[in-house]
Amino acid sequence: MDAEADPPQNPITRHKCLACYKQYKKKEHLIEHMKTSYHSVHQPRCGVCQKHCKSFESLREHLTGPLPRGICSKIFSQQGCQLCLALFDSPGSLIDHRKICRISAPTCPGTSALPYIDSQFDCQDFSDENHAGEGPGGAVAMDCEMVGGGSDGSLELCARVCLVDEDERLIFHTYVQPEIPVTNYRYDITGLTEEHLRNAMPLKEVREKLLQILHNGESIGKVRLDGGKARLLVGHDLAHD
Repeated sequence: MDAEADPPQNPITRHKCLACYKQYKKKEHLIEHMKTSYHSVHQPRCGVCQKHCKSFESLREHLTGPLPRGICSKIFSQQGCQLCLALFDSPGSLIDHRKICRISAPTCPGTSALPYIDSQFDCQDFSDENHAGEGPGGAVAMDCEMVGGGSDGSLELCARVCLVDEDERLIFHTYVQPEIPVTNYRYDITGLTEEHLRNAMPLKEVREKLLQILHNGESIGKVRLDGGKARLLVGHDLAHD
């Protein structure tokens, strides 16, 4: 008797984002990604594969990083500007562009250790008395570090928040306790471990402190009414953060 043929194996279904090409095992994770990614025409895109990247540095990594995408890297090396990352149809067009490209070559910004501010941290006093001369024009820059949740670690969970003022002075920095369990700390990117979040500040408390800083000590009613002395919030991909 002939041996029975092996039953066909069902391939694993992957749900891919058509903008950034990220893949997810579950459709609900893709839906959550689309809700928070806000892909738009304003994001830098690879001129070869049309992939959306979060920033120009992400696009540079995609094209010329340690592990670039093969076909994109090959075409870009022949037809792309190493400064502004634009792609051209012919070598002649690229040569003409290089003569007028005014973007400086990227430099390594270096890194510095941020002080750890635990959940006992008290926000600076942002009352009118201490900031009487700043007015509504003061700006605050914010960045968040995300870890992964869900069965495959693809859900975005805020785990760290940092704010600096216009002079790059640290205003607020804390680790954040995610509202659901962390399944992927993404250590290679975030540098975060379970120990960092063990006694972290609850997300609700972090939101309250951020609003206190951004409202410059004024009530939310006054801010909504006439703007008051609320600060300008700046940063990359703020809708996501």
